[in-house]
Amino acid sequence: MVSYKLPELFAPAELQLFSPAEKMPATGLSVYSYIRRRDGKPSSFTFNNSCSEEPLTGFHEPLDRVWIRAIGYLMDNADKDDRKVLENGHAMEYIHEQNFNGKDYKFLISKFPFQAEGAAYIFSTCRDVTYYLDCVDEIGSRKVLYSLVAENMTDVFCVAGLDGRLAFMSASIKNLTGYSVEEIAGLTLDKLLVPDSLLRLNEVWGRLVEHNTKSVKELFELEFLHSDNTRHWAEITAATFSDPDGINMGVHALIRDITDRKERQAQLQSSLEREIELSNVKSKYISTISHEFRTPLSIIYSNLQLLENHRFELDAETINDAFELSRMAVKSLLRVLDKVTVIDAVNKGKLGFRPAYTDLRKLCANLVKDLNEMELVPDRIDLSIGQIPDELWIDESLFNHIFTNLLLNALKFSDKKSRVKFTVYMVSPSLAGFTVADSGIGIPEDEKTYIFEPFYRASNSMHARGSGLGLAVVRDCLKLHKGEISFESGTGEGSVFKVVLPVTE
Repeated sequence: MVSYKLPELFAPAELQLFSPAEKMPATGLSVYSYIRRRDGKPSSFTFNNSCSEEPLTGFHEPLDRVWIRAIGYLMDNADKDDRKVLENGHAMEYIHEQNFNGKDYKFLISKFPFQAEGAAYIFSTCRDVTYYLDCVDEIGSRKVLYSLVAENMTDVFCVAGLDGRLAFMSASIKNLTGYSVEEIAGLTLDKLLVPDSLLRLNEVWGRLVEHNTKSVKELFELEFLHSDNTRHWAEITAATFSDPDGINMGVHALIRDITDRKERQAQLQSSLEREIELSNVKSKYISTISHEFRTPLSIIYSNLQLLENHRFELDAETINDAFELSRMAVKSLLRVLDKVTVIDAVNKGKLGFRPAYTDLRKLCANLVKDLNEMELVPDRIDLSIGQIPDELWIDESLFNHIFTNLLLNALKFSDKKSRVKFTVYMVSPSLAGFTVADSGIGIPEDEKTYIFEPFYRASNSMHARGSGLGLAVVRDCLKLHKGEISFESGTGEGSVFKVVLPVTE
């Protein structure tokens, strides 16, 4: 294992990190490299995350003119500089300056010698450091330049022989993994990579070293464990390099941290899955609403046919029953439409909060009376009102939406012979409390998180008709009224919903 430190130009003594306000330009992230054997020509060229067998073409992204000039200078001086590094065995780094379109550019040229399979090689890189050097000029400190370039650079360069032994790894591995080059050398891959990524690396490595003379390139992603035990992702661009006779001698790679990108991809995937789920739920909702409309409309239509065809033969009681059934069916339709209207108004921001001083006793009594009239089995609600002020500051419309849906759910999901308790009391001078308790089917434990979502219906509620909008309406109306809701429920044990509303101006 060979590890090089940057020379005196970037000496890290008493480092002070400088963070300029301006955003770092994209050119500051571009890196060009090649590998060369002592007695051969430059080969295995890379630019950022792409490889090529040609010095200036074949990359995923085209080289702009300033880079073409810089690489031209690098190649013009390659023979002399490479020979010097190979002969003395020491790394070389220097700055090449050039003017392009009236702007001065600075490129850091680095050359590192290494051994592979008994042969001497050199690894050369060219990096745009204009931005970093300009920062140094502004504050007059070479130490800051080291912080910006050496410490903040996340890309890692490495070279390995065909036997898998590392010949070179850049010090930027510390930024990527939290481990130094020496620490990495002491780790086995199973300590660094998660199991799936270890299998993936073995597969890729097998393809890279499968042929002796064929040039092979691979672009792949691995998940690894950072030194702080958090999981991160890296994108690796790897390619084989060969001697002058075309025999593969090893593999060089560029490693880039893509953890943020993977997290964004996961978020987008989650959002897509959520949209697909919502689309499926809405389709199911349309089907459910159609059924909710069909039944009352069928009742109304049947009664109208009965009255039309036999109105002179029917007695008064039968006629009254037909009208009563039709009236209940119409109220059922209006109830479904009311829920849809509330949800739509909330989504459009058109459902407002319009409170006024209200007689809460009368409001609750009228609500229970209306619900009793809508049910086939009336008088199942036990209303109990404690000591409360004569008038309280309440939005009657939101109040009716909230407790109509809570009480209807309690009635619908309970046995027709069981009773529902509706209790009203004062929590404090400014807060009114309400409890709706039933002894019905209850809510499954693993579904309690979702019951306030639009269109959601618990798995044990499918026997009863419903749109899945009732509790969503409750949630939205409570939010406008700045109220709170909580509940306790167990499968087969009934449910108790508790609501607290602010009732002072």
